[in-house]
Amino acid sequence: MSTPIQGFSKLSKEEKIDWVSQTFTQGDPETKSILTQYWHEDKALQKLHDEFIENTLSNFYVPLGIAPNFLINNKLYAIPMAIEESSVVAAASKAAKFWGTRATPSSTSQLARALHALQFGSVNLTSAGESDAFLIKLSAAGSLVWAVS
Repeated sequence: MSTPIQGFSKLSKEEKIDWVSQTFTQGDPETKSILTQYWHEDKALQKLHDEFIENTLSNFYVPLGIAPNFLINNKLYAIPMAIEESSVVAAASKAAKFWGTRATPSSTSQLARALHALQFGSVNLTSAGESDAFLIKLSAAGSLVWAVS
């Protein structure tokens, strides 16, 4: 790319792909083939994907896994994770299993009460209700070591 392009966002998706192909792969037809092979067959669903972000060319698929056995407020959850790194899902699953066998109703309710409003240095954690997300570290005894929201 030797000069800036003007009005790129005004181009159709096909025109953007043509521009990418001409600018970066000397018009190689495989460029268009690679980018369009990930388009959804359902045109309405693809349109929805196209509207997620500006200048959409194609879709990018990331594996969707699940990490089970998260004990949160005395209820077990399975947490979906879209990530390309398998060890993250495995580590989360292992940690959930480990802490799930060590938590007690008393420790989880104490933790829930403690997480209603906490301050760690410049980090303030305040419960907003049922949809909070906190990352916490507990000691082997179950005491809160640190937490972030």
